[in-house]
Amino acid sequence: MNLKASLSRRLRDIRQELFGEHGGPELARRLNLPARTWYNYETGVTVPAEVLLSFIDQTGTNPAWLLAGQGSKYLRSPGEVALSGMSAIDLIRRGLEQLEQHPAEVTIVAPEGLPPDLRSEFIAVPLVPLEELSVKKVEPSSSGKYFLTYREWIPNPAETLGVRLEDDAMHPVLPAGSIAAIDLTHYDPRLLQGRIVVVRPEPGGTPLIRWLEISGKHLILRPNQPSSNHPLIPIEMSSIRDDLIIGQVVWSWSRFTQG
Repeated sequence: MNLKASLSRRLRDIRQELFGEHGGPELARRLNLPARTWYNYETGVTVPAEVLLSFIDQTGTNPAWLLAGQGSKYLRSPGEVALSGMSAIDLIRRGLEQLEQHPAEVTIVAPEGLPPDLRSEFIAVPLVPLEELSVKKVEPSSSGKYFLTYREWIPNPAETLGVRLEDDAMHPVLPAGSIAAIDLTHYDPRLLQGRIVVVRPEPGGTPLIRWLEISGKHLILRPNQPSSNHPLIPIEMSSIRDDLIIGQVVWSWSRFTQG
C-alpha cells in the first residue's frame, strides 16, 4: 500500500474509532467541510495541509503515526507533545518532509502555497482561566500562555481569548481539557441560535460553555449531555441580562484519548 492510500486509510480508521461508522458528517462539520469532501479524502483524494492540521487538532492524532505509521496513534500526554511545544508550522513541516521523501506517493497541499513568512498565516491567542473572562473586555494573558491557530479562523483576534475546559458538560464535542477560542464581540442571543457560547447564568458566577437555543419565550442553555450535574438552564427572553452572554466559541482544539 502506497503512502497516499495509507494516509486515507488512517484518516478513516481514526474517524470510525472516534465518531463511529456513520460519523463522517459530524467530523466534517467540526472541520468546516462538506461531508462529501471528507469522504473523498478517505478514498484517496489530495488532503490539504490545513485539513490535516485541523484533523490533528480535533482528534489528538499523532502526526508521525498519521503520516508515516510511526509511534502511538494518539498524543496521550502533555509530556509526549505539549501544545505549546508543537506549533502549526511544525505540523506542516512534518507533512512536507513526507512529501519530499515520497513525492510520487503522497500529495499534501500547503495553505496558499506556504508564503515565505509562515508566521503571517498564524496568530497567538492568549489562554486565560475561564473564570477570569470579562464581558466585552479583553485582558492580557495573566498566565503568559498562548495557543497558535490559523489567523483566518479567528475573525476578531484583538477581542478573542482562549480558555481550557475543566469539566465534561460538552463531551464529546468539547471533552474536558479542550481549548476553545472565545470571540467577545458576539453576545446577541438572537444571532447565536444553535451556537456554542460562554455564559454567566448567575451574576458574578462562574462562566459556563453551553449550546444556546431559543424556544418560544425562553433561551435554553444546554450542555451536550444534560445530567443532574449539568442540567438545562432555561431563561426567559424578557429577563436576559446584558452580561449573560460573554462570547461565542469560534474555534476549538480537543484532545481525545483511547479507552
